[in-house]
Amino acid sequence: MEHYKGTWKKPENFDNYWQKQMQLIENIPLKYTIEKTDFSNFENIEYYNLNFESFDGAKIYAKYIKPKTNKKIPALFYFHGYPGRNRNWFEKSSFASLGYAVFAMDFRGQGGLSEDIGRVKGPTVAGHVVTGLSDSVDNMIYRKNILDVCVLVKIVRQLEEIDNNNINCAGGSQGGAISAICAALNNDIKKCIIQYPFLSDMKKVYDLDLDIDAYEGIRYYNRWFNATCENTEEIFNKLAYIDTKNFAPLIKSKVLFAISGIDYICPIESQYAVYNNINSEKKLILYRKFAHENMPDFNSKMLQFLLEE
Repeated sequence: MEHYKGTWKKPENFDNYWQKQMQLIENIPLKYTIEKTDFSNFENIEYYNLNFESFDGAKIYAKYIKPKTNKKIPALFYFHGYPGRNRNWFEKSSFASLGYAVFAMDFRGQGGLSEDIGRVKGPTVAGHVVTGLSDSVDNMIYRKNILDVCVLVKIVRQLEEIDNNNINCAGGSQGGAISAICAALNNDIKKCIIQYPFLSDMKKVYDLDLDIDAYEGIRYYNRWFNATCENTEEIFNKLAYIDTKNFAPLIKSKVLFAISGIDYICPIESQYAVYNNINSEKKLILYRKFAHENMPDFNSKMLQFLLEE
C-alpha cells in the first residue's frame, strides 16, 4: 500500500480539461448574497446564510460562520459527506472558536438547499457518482459540484474580512475527496485535511466488489449498461475525470491525511491511491482498526494542524 497509486489510468488530457474548467470559472460574474441569520445575536460569533449563483445559473447555498473581530480572518472550507448536507451550525462553530471563518456548502442534488437545475428541482437520494455518465463529462453532476466549490472559493477571496494568505479546506469521505480536489484546483490553499476520501480509484473499488453503499451507482450502472463488460473502458475513462487520485498530484498545500484500515465504504486501497499521488508536504495517520466512522483522535489532530503556524 505504501507505493500503490491506483488501477485505472489518468486521462492524457486530464490536466488540460480542468484548466479549461477553471478558465470558465474565472470568466463568470459573481452573484451572491450574504444575510445574517435571525439567531445571530452572540458576542463573539456571527452566523450567515450565503447564497450564490453558480456557473450554470444553479442556486447554491452555504453556511458562513465567523468570529467577531476587526482583524483579517483565515478561511476554512468544510465539506460534508455523501449523501447529505452541510449538517448543523453547532458542528462548525468549533472552528470559528479557533479564529477561522467557516464556509460549509450544500452539494447540489443531495439533501441540502442547493439545486441541480440540470435535472429536477429539489434533492435526490443516491447514484450521484454515475449521474450524467451516459452523457458527456461536462454533464456529470460531480463536475458541476466541483465547479460550484471553485465559484465559492472565488467569492470568499473577494470578502474584505478574509485573509487570502490563509485559506484552508477539510472534510471526510465525499468531503475528503472534495477537500483534495479543492486544493488541487486552487493552488493558494494553505492547508488541506483529507479523511478517508470518496470518489477514488473507482475501477479498483469495482474490481474488489465493494461498489456498494456510496459506490452502489457504479454497480447498478454496470449491471444495467455493461452486463458483459463491453463498455468498461468507456465508463471508467469518464469516471477518471472526477477521480480524486487523479487530482492529487496537483495539490500544492500542506496535507493532513487520515486512512481507515478496515473501511468497506472507501476501501484502504482507494485511500492510499490518493495519498501516494500527493507530492506536497504531507502527514499520514493510519487508523488500522477504524472503519468509515468518527475518529476522535483525528478530530484532535485536525485542531492541532489548523493551529500550527
